[in-house]
Amino acid sequence: MADAPMPLYARLRDGLRAGILGGQLEPGEKLPSEAELAMAHGVSRITVRQALGDLQKEGLIVRLQGKGAFVSSVRSSQSLNRLQGLGEALATGGQSVHSQRLSMKRLKAPSAAGFHLSLPKGAEVWQMIMLRYVDREPISVNCSWFPLSLGERIARLDLSGRDLIDVLEKDLQVPVAQARLDISAAAMPRREARWLKVAQGSPALCVQRILCDAADSPLQFENVTYRADAFSYKLDVRR
Repeated sequence: MADAPMPLYARLRDGLRAGILGGQLEPGEKLPSEAELAMAHGVSRITVRQALGDLQKEGLIVRLQGKGAFVSSVRSSQSLNRLQGLGEALATGGQSVHSQRLSMKRLKAPSAAGFHLSLPKGAEVWQMIMLRYVDREPISVNCSWFPLSLGERIARLDLSGRDLIDVLEKDLQVPVAQARLDISAAAMPRREARWLKVAQGSPALCVQRILCDAADSPLQFENVTYRADAFSYKLDVRR
């Protein structure tokens, strides 16, 4: 029996996928433009967009606004077997983590931040937004809220090349005992997409984290939006 005919976009998608998985297209390599792919394969640009859209959903490519499509780089992965900062977790694999502070301001606590920081209604907090890079590629947008007294101390420090946990424990002498995490999948929001240089609506990994001290008092409430094509968590589970 003859194979069922495949749509044109599926043929193009499968051919590009084979090139990526087979090593003919290397991590970080730029793909031909939509126009070039359309001409080379005798298809329309709509067909090319369908093929690239599927590959992006699979995490095999990333499309950067104004720059084109690239083969996804090696993914970064952090273990959840112990509490550690991203820089500490990736250092053993030779990857470097840096941060750019986008804003640091004092404001009225949003309802979620006030609740998770155990603050009274109407209380003020410090809000910090950081753009984090792994090996010079943007990987996450971190929005954090701190109680006023702690936030004022953090506002004076340079966190560009360090994990917050390291700064809290070594610079501020505030021991971190535990964290509570909530991890979910989502579509990349517009603001985060712009900072991370990916398409709005592309896959995102969203993490909500609360850092606590030994008395279980909250130190930080944080929302992190990761590029799902470039980052994942791993966990070893025994029975």
